[in-house]
Amino acid sequence: MTTYESDRKPGFWRRLWNRLTGGRPEARSEARSEQPATSPAASVPITPLTESIDAGTPLAIPAMGEAYDFQVQVEATWSAAVTDLDDLRTRADRHSESVRRAVRDVVWQVGRAFAPHRALDAERAMVEALPADFCFTDAGVSLRCQVKLRVRPDARVVDVLLAYSLMRVRADNVEEAAARWREILTGFTGQDVGDLVLPYAAQLTDKPFAASVTGLENARHQARTDLADVLDRAAKSHTRVGLFEFAESYEAALHAFRRSQGLPVGSGDDS
Repeated sequence: MTTYESDRKPGFWRRLWNRLTGGRPEARSEARSEQPATSPAASVPITPLTESIDAGTPLAIPAMGEAYDFQVQVEATWSAAVTDLDDLRTRADRHSESVRRAVRDVVWQVGRAFAPHRALDAERAMVEALPADFCFTDAGVSLRCQVKLRVRPDARVVDVLLAYSLMRVRADNVEEAAARWREILTGFTGQDVGDLVLPYAAQLTDKPFAASVTGLENARHQARTDLADVLDRAAKSHTRVGLFEFAESYEAALHAFRRSQGLPVGSGDDS
């Protein structure tokens, strides 16, 4: 193998001479010159910024029947790898109207499937129908937009629902109070009397409720009395024509019915 002068290791005299004269070995010089240059520091990636922006006036989406509109509020959350929020807002503003149009096109048909008072159900269906996000490219920067929806019924429907909701709340309160009074009155009697004490509980709960329960109880009592009279007349009619077996059956049914409904068992026997 051929050895070149530049590849030989300096001898003893050469190294001594270099040390006396302050020179450096050529091998070291060559080794240092062959060291790779330091690479520049890698650029740090920009962390994406996020901003939630109200998308303006609610969308009016027709409900079932076309007479009322759902009010759909759109909130857009934008994100992009930009240096500051002002830059993000500027880019988002250029595409916000496109997002509104895209959302309107998706939810327009969904709204028609729901009655005007079913805003919550309509909202869930609209959210499910929307894509996960909308993507744009703005001057070389990728923009991502995620949308949230809030759906309210038509203002005219709200007026009706308000009265209905108040009635529901009042009915729930009355039901709870009546149930509690029924428990107390049942405790006083020492036995489970069920709905028999409801008229008395209603009087301690709410005046309109008490009037309704009293009217219902009077109607039920009258109906029970009328049915007992029908059974009583049937029993007597069969007795007069000699159908005693049928008469006894009717009379047994009459007595059982009177006892179950709290009516006098001997009522009408002599008529």
